[in-house]
Amino acid sequence: MNAAPRLRWVYGLAIFFVVMVGLQLVLFTYHSLHSDSTQCLLVAYIEIGLLAGYTIARALWRIGAQVYLSRKWMKHFRSIQQEKLTKRLRFQYRDLGIRMLVVRDDTFVAMAIGMRKPTIVISDTVLDMFSDAELKAIILHEWHHCRNRDNAKLFFTKLLTESFGYLPIMRPIYRYVHTWMELLADRFAIERMETELPLASVLLKLSKLGNMRQHAAAVHFASATMDYRIAQVLEPDQAVKVKIAIVRPMLISLSFLLLMMISGDS
Repeated sequence: MNAAPRLRWVYGLAIFFVVMVGLQLVLFTYHSLHSDSTQCLLVAYIEIGLLAGYTIARALWRIGAQVYLSRKWMKHFRSIQQEKLTKRLRFQYRDLGIRMLVVRDDTFVAMAIGMRKPTIVISDTVLDMFSDAELKAIILHEWHHCRNRDNAKLFFTKLLTESFGYLPIMRPIYRYVHTWMELLADRFAIERMETELPLASVLLKLSKLGNMRQHAAAVHFASATMDYRIAQVLEPDQAVKVKIAIVRPMLISLSFLLLMMISGDS
């Protein structure tokens, strides 16, 4: 099974649990409204209110945090923009048709920021650290995130994960989706360059750096997915098997749904 069916299956699993929780809340409300017991009705309202309130509050918090952080980082990056280097990089990669920004920063910054109109942000340190071929591999990786709307997809997955934090199944799903997004962006860069060597060199250099010289907004490029990414470039003909610890979280989540069903019927 290749990456696309796996991701669809995992997304489907997440949506299943979200829909089931929503359905149980609706049924719980329906049974409570038709109950003759005032005490049962009061308990039901409290339980529904707590669960729905937690979900809505976490969703609003995540949306607000995302808007704040996006504006904060974009404002910060624009304030430290290197205009000459930005113009040079935009001209060099004008065929990509994507907005690019070179910033003055002594840490590793290479990221796609924004969901509606993504922008690739690169620090001048990256231009100094890597060769032209390595830089192209980095930009192609980030370009894939932009053209595939990965920021929006990852935000939606994160939103579900935090909003339905009482479902343990959501966290391994988020990590799995994030890992495959990085692997697919790497594959895209390798295919466009017709060689894995520049990207392999980038990843090996980053693995030696660790998190010491990475910007707080851009550590995703060298995150916990690094082992899978290095394995993919070292053995490009071998299928990457991304592990997902899903059995225990799924059983706990199913138990939670079962408790909701029993409470709704009682």
